[in-house]
Amino acid sequence: MAGNKKHHANTNHFTGNGVTHAYANDHTQTVTLSAPAPAIAPRLHTESTGPFNFEALTSQYKIGIIRNGITKKQLEAIKSETDLDYHTLSTLLSVSRTTLIKKKGDDRFDQPTSERIMLLAELLSYGRDVLESKERFNAWIKMPSLTLGGKAPLELLDTLYGIEEVKKELGRIEYGVY
Repeated sequence: MAGNKKHHANTNHFTGNGVTHAYANDHTQTVTLSAPAPAIAPRLHTESTGPFNFEALTSQYKIGIIRNGITKKQLEAIKSETDLDYHTLSTLLSVSRTTLIKKKGDDRFDQPTSERIMLLAELLSYGRDVLESKERFNAWIKMPSLTLGGKAPLELLDTLYGIEEVKKELGRIEYGVY
């Protein structure tokens, strides 16, 4: 049976047309329903190959990283994975190019910049997983998309709403919905 719902002793189940149904007996109000299987099977997630393995990081851990500040080394790892230059990164992160360049090794970015770096890195990791390679994702992110108003996904990553729209587009690609 699909789902993680608890089964109650007073509930009988029957299967019809491949869907499990539940009904309460003994006139109780306890009913357990099971959702039908999705029409499209979700893509199996593979281990992330990027600078962060987001599948393994909890939200609390990400918050801790952001509060402590992302280091220049971590940004450099993201930069090398995406082939983005400092000019483009400065636009996406809403900081000056000079700020990005001046930081060294273990120097940390402030919290707002670290949060934007984390959101960007998370999107890049998701995109690589969906498109199944760094190269395909790096090409895709620069290609105009009709569903994004004729803009390349990269053009939208300078705002939080833009990041969400690109995530939605990747979700449509992942599940084959157009």
